[in-house]
Amino acid sequence: MSDVLGGVLITAFLIALTYPAWTLIDSLDSASPLFPVCVIVVPFFLCYNYPVSDFYSPTRADTTTIVAAGAGVTLGFWINHFFQLVSQPSPSLPAIRNIPPLTTDMLVLGLTKFTVGIVLIVLVRQLVQNLSLQVLFSWFKVVTRNKEARRRLEIEVPYKFVTYTSVGICATTFVPMLHRFLGLL
Repeated sequence: MSDVLGGVLITAFLIALTYPAWTLIDSLDSASPLFPVCVIVVPFFLCYNYPVSDFYSPTRADTTTIVAAGAGVTLGFWINHFFQLVSQPSPSLPAIRNIPPLTTDMLVLGLTKFTVGIVLIVLVRQLVQNLSLQVLFSWFKVVTRNKEARRRLEIEVPYKFVTYTSVGICATTFVPMLHRFLGLL
């Protein structure tokens, strides 16, 4: 319980500390051509310099997965805004007083969008994971079937980072583009 309270207090402190810079960060996020470099380099550096322990633990891989997915999503949103891939926001609608009933058409459309998105994300994940592992195994001259090699810092962090950054970009940029192309929006 104390770790949860500590996390809430740290979060509140960081929000209060960074609040004055939110407008600046937002303008850099949406307009700066250098933003993608920061979004990739800083999280990768942090993941690569994750504290080392005496024995293998999956926490570095899990942390890299989470941080890389966040970097990918952030980069995907930047791509959408910078290249104007999203339409302009519509004016706010009046408050909905009644939620429309769930129809078969709405359910089918939702399930179709979900399935198309998940299939694309899984395909991108597999493709990028296989390619990045092949490149890294070749670069470091490691046998492909060696499961222990995947745990080496110089292989684990880059392949996880590239894979899940790609997943984040795919989820925020390519899935909506595919939905628009297929007429699902």
